[in-house]
Amino acid sequence: MRFAHLADVHLGYRQYGSEERALDFAQAFKKAVEFAEEQNVDFMLIAGDLFHKKSEMDPVTLAQATVVLERTGCQVIAVEGNHDSTYFRERFTWMDYLSSQGLVVNLKPSFAGGEMEVEEWDGRSGAYIDVGDARVYGLKYYGMLTEKILDSYLPHVVGDGFTIFMSHFGVEGYMNIYGCINSERLHVHRERIDYVALGHIHKKYVEDDFIFNPGSLESCDLNEYRFEKGIFLVEYDGELSYRHVSSFYRPRVFRVIELNFEDYSSLRERLLRERGEGKEVVHLRISTDRNIDREKIEGIARETLNPLVLRVEVDYSRGVLQATNLSVSSRKEIERSVISAILKGFGYEDIAEEVLRLKELFVEGRIEAVDDIVTAIISEKVEEAREELKREEREFETAEDGEEEWRWWEAG
Repeated sequence: MRFAHLADVHLGYRQYGSEERALDFAQAFKKAVEFAEEQNVDFMLIAGDLFHKKSEMDPVTLAQATVVLERTGCQVIAVEGNHDSTYFRERFTWMDYLSSQGLVVNLKPSFAGGEMEVEEWDGRSGAYIDVGDARVYGLKYYGMLTEKILDSYLPHVVGDGFTIFMSHFGVEGYMNIYGCINSERLHVHRERIDYVALGHIHKKYVEDDFIFNPGSLESCDLNEYRFEKGIFLVEYDGELSYRHVSSFYRPRVFRVIELNFEDYSSLRERLLRERGEGKEVVHLRISTDRNIDREKIEGIARETLNPLVLRVEVDYSRGVLQATNLSVSSRKEIERSVISAILKGFGYEDIAEEVLRLKELFVEGRIEAVDDIVTAIISEKVEEAREELKREEREFETAEDGEEEWRWWEAG
């Protein structure tokens, strides 16, 4: 038995507003599926996030998925990731649409009267399917409810023959992102599960030849360009063997260039030395203590590097520290702007004032006050997380079984 395991395709992602980047994601998916077919796999697993947006589907993205899936000669089994479908109230997703067209088997449990039902795939819905000598169980993304859902779902898994459990969540310790659990919750079921197929974290990892995450096919974020990407090819003939493959596709090159600005002439010389093959995604980070012409900087960078995408970040923090001729209020305003810009990149711009105040307290040596602010920030974030969990639990408790989402389909 041989199968391919891929995840986090993110079709339709126009990264940086670039149409060519959207084509990169489509080409990566096409190449991965073609490669798997060439290896004569019996089936393929897509462990979530086939699409980048669960709504606002455009015809081109849907066509990219449809054309590739129509040409596959084996069964494609999938689950929904957080980018495919997040909310319980969504009755019919684009993954359901592909399933209704016979292009994928979209596995997920159903709920009747608040009780979970893990039923066999009947051609339109179900939580598990038998493919040859393997049985594949599937669980969609459930966010903060993942641990609660897992505790209800995994006891339903029957370990007869080669058993695969596929879902979309992360394992703690590999990346600190939302939607991760402790792997021990999976290991306690190892007697009944042979292979855990995951997605969500965009870099490859394997834990104890039991939990597998192939990584994304393309870089969805600047922080990911060094991650190992690809798919798993897995064989089972009484013993499990696997290999991680990325040679079928070359991801778009990301280049990060950091420099201290001296003058425009030396900037040009430095960038000429940094020039790659062109058509790369370039992040240019410049530190300076003076006012510079941003448009001129971008013009020099485009001329010398010929990038597909150019992102320029200017760090004036040195200027903030050295601007002794400015008034105290002016220095604080500049510093506040710099801190806000830095935090915005990580989604924490709403605590810029607190961070600025922390810096002042550290300088003053008032550690007790620092503790008070940190405690307040953490308490606020914990309360936000609790409110989010309560919202998801309310939606989960009111979710009906899967029949409703098919009613319009049958009526048509």
